Amino acid sequence: KKTSQDGEGGAPGWMVTYGDLMSLLLCFFVLIVSFSSIQLSEFQKAMGSLKGALGVLKFRQSTVQLSNLPNPEVMGFQHSDMGNRISELAQFIEQQGLTDSIQIRLTDTGIAIRLLNPILFDLGKADLKPRVFPILDKIIAIVKTGDTKVRIEGHTDNLPIHTPQFPSNWELSAMRAINVLHYFENVGKVPPQRLSYMGYGEYKPIVPNDSEENRAKNRRVEIYIDTVDETEETKQLENVF
Repeated sequence: KKTSQDGEGGAPGWMVTYGDLMSLLLCFFVLIVSFSSIQLSEFQKAMGSLKGALGVLKFRQSTVQLSNLPNPEVMGFQHSDMGNRISELAQFIEQQGLTDSIQIRLTDTGIAIRLLNPILFDLGKADLKPRVFPILDKIIAIVKTGDTKVRIEGHTDNLPIHTPQFPSNWELSAMRAINVLHYFENVGKVPPQRLSYMGYGEYKPIVPNDSEENRAKNRRVEIYIDTVDETEETKQLENVF
């Protein structure tokens, strides 16, 4: 009579190989997740440093000192033609004593420039003042340093306007943005395919319209210069900003 041998009745031999394969796949996916987490963490750290340098990326800071940024390579501006042009604009703003009227900040896709109304237009008007031409010329120089896209946004305060030319603040804000756009196209020779505009009327104030000082801040044009296209990946990282 035969006696049973040790191991008889156990799992088939192929199960060992299959188990090893599953373990390796599990380790592989764990590594992928960990690498993704590290990249996001490093990105958050970099953007955190950038926020600190620029006042949490708000418009409070009027100039950009690229050489002093802890992580300037994040935006790709350091030691670049665009970086030099931005620095020139910032220096010009300071030299002209316009730090209260023109403000610059970095965005996740480029830069944004806010021009408050007194330097651009008279109250209730949309015609550009000649004083702003040198500033627009320097902004155009930034635009021309690369394959950029420009979005120009017009804003007003909440004071009503009813004229044949501007029946409401919608038309006034749009015309202000359009006139800046026309300057970029006609004087700056920026290709029109790279330009767009939007008029928001009184509906995107940056401060409450409860005083003349605050209303003056809300009368503005904002110019967004985007150097990269927004992707799904950047949309997923919106919470970082």
